[in-house]
Amino acid sequence: MNRFDRLFWSRLWRLAKPYWVSDQKFVAYGLLTLTILLSGSFKAGNVVISYVNRDLMTALAERNAPVFFHKMLLVIIYNVVAAPIVAIDAYVIGKIIINWRQWITEQFLEKSFHDRAFYRISADPSIDNPDQRVSEDLNTFAGFMVSFVMQVMQGLVSGASFLIVLWLISPMLVGVLAVCVGMGSLLTIVIGRPLIGINFAQRKREADFRYALVGLRDNAEAIALYGGERREQGELLERLHAAIRNFNLLILWQRNLAFFTYAYDFLLPLLPYFLLAPSFFAGRIEFGKITQASGAFITLRTSLSIIIDQFNSLSSFAAVVERLGGYLEASERGQLPQAAASFVAPKAIAADIKTQIETVEAASRFAIEQLTLNTPDNLKTLVRAMSFEVAAGEGLLIVGESGVGKTSMLRAIAGLWRTGSGRIIRPPLSDMMFLPQRPYMILGSLHDQLCYPHAGEVTEAELYAVLKQVNLEDLPGRLGGFDAEVKWDDLLSLGEQQQIAFARLLFNHPEYAFLDEATSALDAGNEEVLYNCLASARINVVSVGDRQRLSRYHHKVLELLGDGNWRIRSQ
Repeated sequence: MNRFDRLFWSRLWRLAKPYWVSDQKFVAYGLLTLTILLSGSFKAGNVVISYVNRDLMTALAERNAPVFFHKMLLVIIYNVVAAPIVAIDAYVIGKIIINWRQWITEQFLEKSFHDRAFYRISADPSIDNPDQRVSEDLNTFAGFMVSFVMQVMQGLVSGASFLIVLWLISPMLVGVLAVCVGMGSLLTIVIGRPLIGINFAQRKREADFRYALVGLRDNAEAIALYGGERREQGELLERLHAAIRNFNLLILWQRNLAFFTYAYDFLLPLLPYFLLAPSFFAGRIEFGKITQASGAFITLRTSLSIIIDQFNSLSSFAAVVERLGGYLEASERGQLPQAAASFVAPKAIAADIKTQIETVEAASRFAIEQLTLNTPDNLKTLVRAMSFEVAAGEGLLIVGESGVGKTSMLRAIAGLWRTGSGRIIRPPLSDMMFLPQRPYMILGSLHDQLCYPHAGEVTEAELYAVLKQVNLEDLPGRLGGFDAEVKWDDLLSLGEQQQIAFARLLFNHPEYAFLDEATSALDAGNEEVLYNCLASARINVVSVGDRQRLSRYHHKVLELLGDGNWRIRSQ
C-alpha cells in the first residue's frame, strides 16, 4: 500500500493548509514565530557553549584548575538561563497544537453536520470508526505536524550552526557524515516501508475492538435478556485477536528496522574519535576539539537523520493522514452542488445531479412527481414513477410488507436517500420533524429531552402541560424534576420514549410530522390520545405503520407492493 504517492501529499496539503490561512492565522503565526525565536536562541547558545565545553575538557586534560572552574561556572550559568527558555518553548508548542486541534476538529464537525454528511459517513463501509478519526486522529495529526515541523526547523538551525563548527575542525567529517546520513535514510525507508500499511491496519483493528466494547455497554440489558454472553464474548475475542495479530506483525517489522537503526545510532558517534584520534596522538589537535567535534557530529546527525529517528512515527502519521483524508472526502461525497462546488469537478457534479432525486422546498405543500427511488447502491428499485399529492390538513398512511421501502420513502423525503429520479415537493426541513420507531434519547435533562431539537425557552408550566397531554404528567415527580439527567434508554420503556417524542413534536410544532411506526410500543388508547394531540395542534401527519391500527387517523393510504409497484387511495 503506497502512502507516499500524490494522493497522500494532496490529502496532507488539504488537511494542513486551511488553519494557516484561516481567521486564526495571526495567532498561529505569532506563536510559531515566538517558538522559533526561543528555540533559535537556545540552539545558538548550544553553539557557544560547545566552545566553552571544548575549553573545559582541554583544561581538565591539562589539569588547569582555574580555567576548568571558570568554564564550569559558565556552563552552570548557561543551563540556569536555558531552563526557562526550554520550558516556555514547550508551552508555546503545546498551545499551537491545542489551538490547531480545536480549530480543525470544529471544521471537521461542521463538515460532518453540513447537509447531514454524518449520515452518509455512518453508512459508508469504507469509513470505519468515524468517531475515532475525529476524536483521536485529528489530535494525532495536529500534534505530530507541529512537533515534526519544529524538529525539522530546529534541525536546520542546529545543522547550519554546527556544520560550520565541524567544518572548521575537520572538513573530512562533514563529508563522512553526509554519506552516512544519506545511506542511513535510504535504508530506513526501504526496510521500514511496510510499517505504513501495518500502522494503518492497527488503528482500524484497535478502533473496531473499542467499538464492540461500546456496543456491549450500550446494549447490556438486551444481551443479558437474550443470553448472548457467549456470542458477544466470542465477537470481542475475535476483534481482540485481530488487533493482536496485526500488532505482532507491527513489532516484527519494528524489530527489523531496529536492527539497522540501533547499529546506526551506536556506530555513528564513534566516527569522530576514530577519524581524529591519529591527529590527537600526533599532537596536532587538542583533546577538547575531539569532544567538540563529537558533540557537533552527534548534533548534526540528529538534525539530519530525522527520517531515521522518526520513521515509526512517520508511518503511523501516514495512516492518520489516510484516515482523515478518507473521512474528509466522504463528508463531501454526495453533497448538494453548492456545497460541493469547491471540491468536485463541474462535470462530476453534473453527472451526480442527473442521478439524484430533486427536492423542491414549498411551504404548506407535500407532493411526489414521477419519483423512482433506488437503494443507495442502485441495486434495487423500491418505487417506480410514483406521483401523488397530499393536501394540507390531510393525513397519509404508508403501508406494505417488510422490506418494500416504507422507511426508505421517509429517508428520501428527508433528503437522506437521493438515488433515483423525479421530484419531491415538501416544506423546508425546519418545518418538518421525523419520528423513528425508537426515539433518539439525547444526553441531557428532561427539559432538554422535551425541547429537542429546536424548541426555545419554555416554562415548567408549559412542560407540565405538554406532558399531561401525552399522559406522562408523573414523569418529573419520578425523576426529581425537569433538571434530572439519567440514562434515559434504561429508565424509560420504549412506549414512554415514544410519548416523549410526541411531546417534542408538540413543543417544536412543525408543519409536517413524519412518523415511522412511532406508536408501535403503545396501547390503542395512548395511540389515539397522541394522534388526537397532533390533530388539535393542526400538524399534518404522514405515518408508516399498520393499516388496521392507523387508517382512521389518515385520509389517504399509500400501499407499497414491492418490485417498484405501488397504489394510493382515499378513504
